[in-house]
Amino acid sequence: MVSFVVEKPQRMSNGVVSETTRLSIIPNNSSSAQKTLLKNLEIINGGQRVNAWVDSMRASSPTHLKSLPSSVSSEKHLSSWIMQHPSALEMFEKITQASGGKQIVMFLDYDGTLSPIVDDPDKAFMSSKMRRTVKKLAKCFPTAIVTGRCIDKVYNFVKLAELYYAGSHGMDIKGPAKGFSRHKRVKQSLLYQPASDYIPMIDEVYKQLLEKTKSTPGVVVENHKFTASVHFRCVEEKKWSKLVLQVRSVLEKYPTLKLSQGRKVFEIRPMIDWDKGKALEFLLESLGFGNSNNVFPVYIGDDRTDEDAFKMLRDRGEGFGILVSKFPKDTDASYSLQDPSEASPHTRDEFLATIGGVETNAAKNMKGMYNK
Repeated sequence: MVSFVVEKPQRMSNGVVSETTRLSIIPNNSSSAQKTLLKNLEIINGGQRVNAWVDSMRASSPTHLKSLPSSVSSEKHLSSWIMQHPSALEMFEKITQASGGKQIVMFLDYDGTLSPIVDDPDKAFMSSKMRRTVKKLAKCFPTAIVTGRCIDKVYNFVKLAELYYAGSHGMDIKGPAKGFSRHKRVKQSLLYQPASDYIPMIDEVYKQLLEKTKSTPGVVVENHKFTASVHFRCVEEKKWSKLVLQVRSVLEKYPTLKLSQGRKVFEIRPMIDWDKGKALEFLLESLGFGNSNNVFPVYIGDDRTDEDAFKMLRDRGEGFGILVSKFPKDTDASYSLQDPSEASPHTRDEFLATIGGVETNAAKNMKGMYNK
């Protein structure tokens, strides 16, 4: 006789799925019965893990959150969250005072920050006005795009050669194009690719994911050179469980890759100690501000992967992170901006234009260096 209890997995605040299985087994002489038990247990555990992933997918969906009925308690929770993460626009004067004349360095996510979130990742175009704003920003401060996309694709969207680019969640870092750098501390040949050994593996996984998910309508698989992603924004919710199984069936053959989740997207990344926070540190070091007290980094992003950068700034005790979101989220960001799909389309542009119009004393002192 065999009895067992399986506790339902829970999604923790950091997005990690926790699952526990308790077993109480009384020996049974039938090997077939034991095999049946193990098979059933495997199915139950696998189902629980899939359910946990689906719960996480549903919880991170802005569409799902928007459909939830409002209540007094939820409104209080939102008000409390906004008090802890006030609007960066409304607190702009306080922010500029906090910079204290230090050199501002800007770090910007792309999707959901410089461009709206769209169904087709290949159509996530930034507006001409936003491009002009970022260009103006880069004239005042060193400015970097830190994104999950590959550098070539995001550059085709942004089209600004004077920026620093950190693609594939910071695993592919390049400095401004030759002749465009305004910051003389950085070598023109700045290039760092900590996951270069994984390029063949990522390409292999990308092809397998394309084949495995082709039966699920709405899936978009992307190869970002050092990482891969599976977008499920256009996949019916009733197909999510199937998609989780498809993705996991591919990745179980690659123990050196890890699976994480963003806004309606699965991210496949090498299991190395590198993320957007590490990329931010590397860029500050490359700019000559590694151990400097005279720098004020600002990072703006909207996704879970941006939390690594927010945490790095909080731990560093210099600068701050700004989360783009209308809904309360666990975050290490200090301030917030409204989700571009929910708020005025000019919110992000307005903030960047405002901060771009402010030149700290340190920035003014470096103007001569910029213009040489």
